[in-house]
Amino acid sequence: MQKTGTGFTATKWEELKRDTIANCCIFDIDRIRRRSSLGKEGDFFVLKTLDWAGVIPVVDTPEGRKFVMVRQYRHGTDHISIEFPGGIVDRGEDPGVAVARELEEETGYRADMLVPIGILSPNPAIMSNTFHAFIAENCQLVRPQALDEHEEIEVLLVPEHEAIDLVGAEDSGHALMVATLFFYMRYRGFSC
Repeated sequence: MQKTGTGFTATKWEELKRDTIANCCIFDIDRIRRRSSLGKEGDFFVLKTLDWAGVIPVVDTPEGRKFVMVRQYRHGTDHISIEFPGGIVDRGEDPGVAVARELEEETGYRADMLVPIGILSPNPAIMSNTFHAFIAENCQLVRPQALDEHEEIEVLLVPEHEAIDLVGAEDSGHALMVATLFFYMRYRGFSC
């Protein structure tokens, strides 16, 4: 990485004050007063939420690799979305344990091997959490779904190339799923 000739070096801002202004069940909103090394000062709002984990579950079939995907309604976008399974990492929980649990609850599939493939900040401008991406190799259907009270999830088996081709469609635009698919392609040695 090469620095350009701007003469500025980014530094961490000093926290002067923090207040939680809203508690919204799955996240809090904090107002944080901060000052930069150059003396700039302002109030910034941060969504504090738990970490998330997502997984690309792979089933090897005679026709080739297929992904276990889920189709569900998303309240934020008011659309049906095709995604990889995943969910919240509980406080103190290992992300791998969380994603294995979510995979089995949402789809009924269990993996022989779980591989961590990347960590992301979903939106570092306003969110404090981390997203953990995994591959679940050699998945097998072991039980029926065990969904939460407000979950209605359709399980799909999607050929690897079709899942890649879905990226950018209205029902396949979840940014964290696309990023996970990028990690998967790097993991498999696909060139871009």
